[in-house]
Amino acid sequence: MRDSLGGLEPAANALVTNGRQYRWLVDVDLWRDTVLPGMLLKLIALAAAFPALLLLVVEVFEGNAAGGLRAAVQVYGIVVGVLLALFVIAYPLFILVKGGRYAALFEMDAFEVRHIEMPASTDRSALLTWVGVLAGAAARNPTVMGASLLGGARREMTTRFADVRKVIVDERRHVIRLVARDMTRNLLYTPPEDFARIRDAVLAHCRRDVRVVNR
Repeated sequence: MRDSLGGLEPAANALVTNGRQYRWLVDVDLWRDTVLPGMLLKLIALAAAFPALLLLVVEVFEGNAAGGLRAAVQVYGIVVGVLLALFVIAYPLFILVKGGRYAALFEMDAFEVRHIEMPASTDRSALLTWVGVLAGAAARNPTVMGASLLGGARREMTTRFADVRKVIVDERRHVIRLVARDMTRNLLYTPPEDFARIRDAVLAHCRRDVRVVNR
């Protein structure tokens, strides 16, 4: 059964913890996911606003505020149109290259959280095997299979909780975004049934002055 909003497949997810460390897997159906497209559309809006605002400022300094506003709106519309056209073409191609899914492993302790992208070639059976590996690792009994799967991970992102300045909690999509002081963003997909548990652990590890945004 798939989550109707976030594209997650709970059957392929697992949460293993020993009370101090958390490890979980997610297998996201990119055709149904709304998180990544939403982030990309926001980036498009921001990217289009920059040249429009720059043009407006120049026109205002030249004493042509009304004409500058009209020109800025036109520039914004053109840039948004071009970027949206590229998005409509490129995003489906991106999904096809990914094989229609995004598999990731997350590891979290009291100091940091790691977001590890698993290779697109990792099939469902390998992910389920990795679930067993996680259970063994939690019991301090890692296996060769676990090492080989982790070694095959293509990319990873590590965020230290001491560096987190804002936490965006999206309960509807079961996603948590960590925004660090260098403006990097770590996107944490979570199993729907374990969302509250992971959210509480994340907030407990962050600084007391962290800004929390609930959506």
